[in-house]
Amino acid sequence: MSIKLWRFSKIMDDKGRLGVGIHGTGSVAIQHVAGFIANPNTYIAGVCGRSEDSTSRFVHQHCPNAKIYTNLEDMLNDVEVDIVTECMPNYLHAKDAILTLAADKHILLEKPVGITYEETDALYDAAKKSSKKSVVSFVGRWEPLLINLKRLIEEDSIGNIFFCGCDYWHGIKKSFASYNWIRQQKFAGGAMITGGCHAADNARYLNGDITEVFAFSTKYREDFDYPTTLSASVKFKNNSVGRLSACLDGINYPYQANIDVLGSKGAIRNNRFWSNKLFPMQEKWIDLPMQGPDTGTVSCHPFNSEINEFIDSILYNTPVKSDICDGVKTMDVVLAITESALIGKPVRVKERI
Repeated sequence: MSIKLWRFSKIMDDKGRLGVGIHGTGSVAIQHVAGFIANPNTYIAGVCGRSEDSTSRFVHQHCPNAKIYTNLEDMLNDVEVDIVTECMPNYLHAKDAILTLAADKHILLEKPVGITYEETDALYDAAKKSSKKSVVSFVGRWEPLLINLKRLIEEDSIGNIFFCGCDYWHGIKKSFASYNWIRQQKFAGGAMITGGCHAADNARYLNGDITEVFAFSTKYREDFDYPTTLSASVKFKNNSVGRLSACLDGINYPYQANIDVLGSKGAIRNNRFWSNKLFPMQEKWIDLPMQGPDTGTVSCHPFNSEINEFIDSILYNTPVKSDICDGVKTMDVVLAITESALIGKPVRVKERI
């Protein structure tokens, strides 16, 4: 099958591949490099890190033919870079993404896409104006379990939904790679923003947009400067209700990304499924033996599936499951939850055109 490029003017390399610039040298960047190397239509053109020494070590170990940069704008000026993947700390995501779109590059953006309304508003406007493709790493959307749960819901297997709840419980230990910055609000944004956005996005993916939230928070640990556990009651656009929670406190039990969906014909509890419609005489929960969002280990995340879908979107103008504009809508939910917990009142989720 011949490749039909869409809105694509830059000449590819001599093998017909798109050049990728990696911004960041942490554990997530390693997985992005592996995913782009595995795709036959891309190669790593450059890597940009904070220092030349650390970036050189990263390149030598993971992509020895890539150019080394210590300034993002220099990498954006490289004509061989068609795509940028943003793997820096949270507070840089929106700023760097706006620069990338302005440089006429496609972008893979790590979550959260921004940590304040000011950041997400500016990014949303920039993405709306850009002709370039984007994808946001709300990786639950590429997990086999969530893909199949969404299909079952869309096929009316559990009927009309009246409750949907999703959790993000990830105890951040001092050994965590991002520990030094993730415990500071000015860099991370907050518990619901830095991690709970996964729970919010899983809920939106399965049950649609959220319109209103009412949240409470508590702070258990002293090494963080913001509330580390939040819980919110939420209302969906389809008039169902539910809950979202984020907890960074639980260092003495495994990572949990719970999913509960209750409907008029059945229910979902994580990877367990019940449907009176499909199985009228069902007596036990059915286990769905497939990978789900139940680990915080980034090497287990479905980056390859995300990247392959993203590259197809660039080459063939096909959709992705989460672009920047949709990712901003998830951030609107968690920003509203953070605000509600702070002021002690319900908050309407921002509406986007």
